[in-house]
Amino acid sequence: LFKPDGVFTMGASRREQGRRANEATRRVALKRPFYLGVKEISNAEFRHYLKLHSSGHVKGNSLNNDNHPVVNISWQQAALYCNWLSEKEKLPLFYQVEEGLISGFNQQSTGYRLPTEAEWAWSTRLTNDGQMMKYSWGKQLPPTPGSGNFADRSGAAILGFIQANYNDKYAVTAPVGSFAANDRGLYDLSGNVAEWMTDFYEVKTGLSSKIEKDPLGGETGDYHVIRGASWAHGTMTQLRLSFRDYGIDPRNDVGFRIARFVE
Repeated sequence: LFKPDGVFTMGASRREQGRRANEATRRVALKRPFYLGVKEISNAEFRHYLKLHSSGHVKGNSLNNDNHPVVNISWQQAALYCNWLSEKEKLPLFYQVEEGLISGFNQQSTGYRLPTEAEWAWSTRLTNDGQMMKYSWGKQLPPTPGSGNFADRSGAAILGFIQANYNDKYAVTAPVGSFAANDRGLYDLSGNVAEWMTDFYEVKTGLSSKIEKDPLGGETGDYHVIRGASWAHGTMTQLRLSFRDYGIDPRNDVGFRIARFVE
């Protein structure tokens, strides 16, 4: 259970090497306490919901082991899994569904959902002593030994750009929780698989003086935010914790973890 206090800054300074234009700084306050999944949802967990799901493979390297994170699922499937979990535990549904498709969400619901981008950033980047992290392991490349599952020597045969001075011993995904947890006791926030956020993707400009409270993203959009590096990411830009991506369709390096608001 997390009860954030105070204001923090999302995004990256224009001076930060590797920064992209969609990382404008924003001041955010999280007022609502929330739960965040300690680990990414595994194939075994997802198959309780969708029995025949296969996460597939990459050039003969399996992504489908029970204890590896589920991948090759759309944003919609991840959100519907959250609703399924809410129904099982008799919690109010967060996502509204019409004809099998998600049409909106109930902001007041305490049911399961995907994390908000702000919750993810707070949980990942802000240390217990208030420092903002550039990478999950510190300020410099290469990653420190054992800091996560990224594109590196072990995946050199199947990947493009890699961290040549790092070896996590996994060509593709690793069992969830294989690497050290962060300051808040959460695993794989950076590395293993990138993660679906609940927010629609939007690009804000400039540093507004306005403090956003518990932002859930825009009301509508074509794509959803993806946060965090994955086993397929090896560039300075991608490995930074402020890196933002977006999509809606399944990818072999995108999975998710669950979250929910507390009464």
